[in-house]
Amino acid sequence: MVQEVWLHIGTPKSGTSSLQKYLVAETDALSAQGLAYITPPGKEAANDLAIAFNRKRDDLPDICAHMNRELEVRPEKIALISSEMLYGFSPAKLSALLPALPDKPLKVLVYLRRQDKYIESMFLQKSKNGRFVGTIDDYIAKFDGSGSDYHAMLREWRADDATLVPRVMERDRLVGGDVIADALTQMGLPAPPPRASDDVNVSPGIARVQLLQVAAATEIANPRKLQRTLAALYPQDPATRGNVFTSDERRAFLNKFKTGNDAIRATYFPDYETLFDESDLSKPDDAGITKRFDKAQLDEIFKLLKTLKSLG
Repeated sequence: MVQEVWLHIGTPKSGTSSLQKYLVAETDALSAQGLAYITPPGKEAANDLAIAFNRKRDDLPDICAHMNRELEVRPEKIALISSEMLYGFSPAKLSALLPALPDKPLKVLVYLRRQDKYIESMFLQKSKNGRFVGTIDDYIAKFDGSGSDYHAMLREWRADDATLVPRVMERDRLVGGDVIADALTQMGLPAPPPRASDDVNVSPGIARVQLLQVAAATEIANPRKLQRTLAALYPQDPATRGNVFTSDERRAFLNKFKTGNDAIRATYFPDYETLFDESDLSKPDDAGITKRFDKAQLDEIFKLLKTLKSLG
């Protein structure tokens, strides 16, 4: 029977999709090792639990009943629930949905990505899906950092009886160099053999995102569909995607969270000089920053596409 529950709460854009796909693909092997991966029926992650709750969907009771029953009857020693959407939940809210949780020791696993890289990736992700239109500054202003203050976001989890297990999302600080090996190791399971990196849910670069936004503004194409087609035809090399922030902007944004980051470091990573590796911040902007289009260029692209559309 389940003696311990692990809750993986993300954060978003920290390798969650890769981990969840691995957990589904290796469910039987992991079960033999004593790990039960619990999700809503037919899903790769527990995102549906959070979505059903937030949208007050009619199937929420069924989802909760299924997951709660799994926690009560599974024969494995450890149960794992994974969803980056649970990052903004509170322990009390989750326990109300899954009453079997408070009866078992709970450990909360969370991966922290340096805030400038996190918000940059979130901006690109939402933009490629057409869910946001604007600049990175517009995005930050609208969503107030969108969960970048890790110290504040984790406050409720720290106050609960759960054991918080934060990990720094940097290759040199992860067991085996990736989230999959690191997560399994944290739960006391053997890490899988080394394998090729699998880019799951990768966001395009800033130049492509800007063009997707122009295409949407001119009603040339749906940005989500256009990006999927472009990604299949012309995959972008990560090294050529360009930066959203300049180095000065990175330093300024990261500095907003210095006090909270220092507190997390002092509590969980006392041997670290800083919570995140900041060695790149002392370097000048790389050539990638020139991959952005300026406003005048975007205006010209907009006029060109708008004219082409009118010409049929």
